[in-house]
Amino acid sequence: MTVTIQPLSALCICLCLGACKPATEVKKPETSPAPSTAPAATPPAPVTFSHDPALDAFGYYFADADVRSGPLKLVSLNIGQPSDFTDWEAGKRPSTYAPIFLAFDDVTSPTAENELGQTYHTVSVRVLPTAYRVDDREISFHGVDPRLGQVDFTGVFDLKALAAAKAAGPGPARTVLRGELRIGARQFRDIGFQYFGGD
Repeated sequence: MTVTIQPLSALCICLCLGACKPATEVKKPETSPAPSTAPAATPPAPVTFSHDPALDAFGYYFADADVRSGPLKLVSLNIGQPSDFTDWEAGKRPSTYAPIFLAFDDVTSPTAENELGQTYHTVSVRVLPTAYRVDDREISFHGVDPRLGQVDFTGVFDLKALAAAKAAGPGPARTVLRGELRIGARQFRDIGFQYFGGD
């Protein structure tokens, strides 16, 4: 006997056979993850650069303590002219200079002699700022270096001592700035800096 399958019956058979096939993964449309019930982390402080244009703190500030991280020794905090701050904050940012930066010497590097007969290490590191604030109340500096990691300094000027050092010119070193320095996980407290106006 010949059995003729009507179109409707054929459709039913196909659907039944399809239902017996192994299931395949059905991708759901991508959705945003459900909001976390955990409290949100505190957002990082905004990256800002600010200075008091009335404060002329130009000069080199040499550390009076032996501050080291591995072979890198802190030498100085360097502050530029008010116009250097203005240019930096306007977006004119050279890759090797900033209106405020920290200088370190690699004490394992070879030494040489400069034109004044002074010996110096030939390898040094400048930590440029990722944020700063410089005014008559506080210096706040934040920077990052591949060898040192995160570098943060917070200090306060002795404005009378700074004015006296500027007025006196060359002579005995005067401590005009004190603060706290963090290099990576290490913290150095009560570091004094002595003012030198340059040659």
